[in-house]
Amino acid sequence: MTSQRIAVVDKRPFFEKALCFGVQHDIVNAAKCQAIIADGAKGTLQVADHFGTSHLYSDLENARTRIVNLVSLYLEDSCGADLEKAACSLRENTFLFHSRSGNDMLKKLHAMPESTVYGDMKGQSLKDFQNERTLTNPFSLAAYRKELKRRQGNAAIIAAALWLADDMGIARSSLEFVSAEAVIRTAILVRFGGNEQGASRSQFAKLVEAVRSTVLASGKMRIPKTVLDDVPDEHREIVDRIRREMEKQDAPSMLNPAMALDVLMNIFESRYFMRETGLEDLDSFDAFVSKEWHQATGGKEDPYSRLTLFMCLAAGVKPKTTVSDVEARAMVRRVRKNGFDSDAVCAFIMQSAPFEIKQDLLALWREEFLPEARERLLDESDKTCARAMQFLDENCNIGTKASKAKKLRK
Repeated sequence: MTSQRIAVVDKRPFFEKALCFGVQHDIVNAAKCQAIIADGAKGTLQVADHFGTSHLYSDLENARTRIVNLVSLYLEDSCGADLEKAACSLRENTFLFHSRSGNDMLKKLHAMPESTVYGDMKGQSLKDFQNERTLTNPFSLAAYRKELKRRQGNAAIIAAALWLADDMGIARSSLEFVSAEAVIRTAILVRFGGNEQGASRSQFAKLVEAVRSTVLASGKMRIPKTVLDDVPDEHREIVDRIRREMEKQDAPSMLNPAMALDVLMNIFESRYFMRETGLEDLDSFDAFVSKEWHQATGGKEDPYSRLTLFMCLAAGVKPKTTVSDVEARAMVRRVRKNGFDSDAVCAFIMQSAPFEIKQDLLALWREEFLPEARERLLDESDKTCARAMQFLDENCNIGTKASKAKKLRK
């Protein structure tokens, strides 16, 4: 007969497990237990007042849950899930010390970048983040560490991009709402092409053309590691990874002699950063409207490119006819916070668009796109932005794959 064992699953908060262990093994005495109870009561009132009121039973009960989750998170992280070590920490430090330390962990995490877009706004305020992560969806230690690692990675990529931007002489004020990976890609290509500074849009096209000639002549795209010789060690691994990605992702386009340069630039637009010469503030609409219509659209006259451009203007970011998935999500967060700047879009159309299509473009924006965009993008119940992203993907150019799919449907 096969023997069977019943596994015991202990779902108690780590704080409760540590406290019980400490009492059972005479690590935490009765006086300390009373001190923990007193501190817990005090902390519960403070937390209840922060998120609601200390006069309602439900808020007090929620606050108790919140503070226990904070203490558990800190104890398990700092003690490596060692119950004896955690019990000693409870004996040697106050309960409020542990809860504040847990809250500091959440503050530290919230302060880190959620994405690799430089200057991107937070998806949640600190209070909303604390509210979610102490009650409705509290972090397990594994989930916290996973998110911490992800955000630390984002911060490292942004730091590498900023170093390379400084090296190219690019002002950080011009990098707002720019993907850090795009800056790194541009820096690598600039170095590969023998340039010393970041390129404007026209200069970048010439750079791509020159690099492409070299690549076509050799029949392969190999960017030597030596272009990264002066990159600091703390950034080297990240930059080298993106260098290898460029060799794989850009090679098919670079090695296709039949692909026109404007088509190649369209593909690269969402992958690379092109500095706008003479524009100190890339978000300034007044500076932008002095440009010719075809310079703004890059020669792309399909409705998807136009609506992408208009959406960028309405969100108050650098105008583009193609944006990445990360940039699109950041735009959703911007309009949820600031609303749509429809006046900026209309002014751009009236001042820069060809006369014969001004009214059609105004109708496209005001009557067709904007009403549904407000309904879909400002829907606060869409917490994950899934429906908002679906709407943008259907109407705008979100990445090169989406653009190609739209062309096939036409």
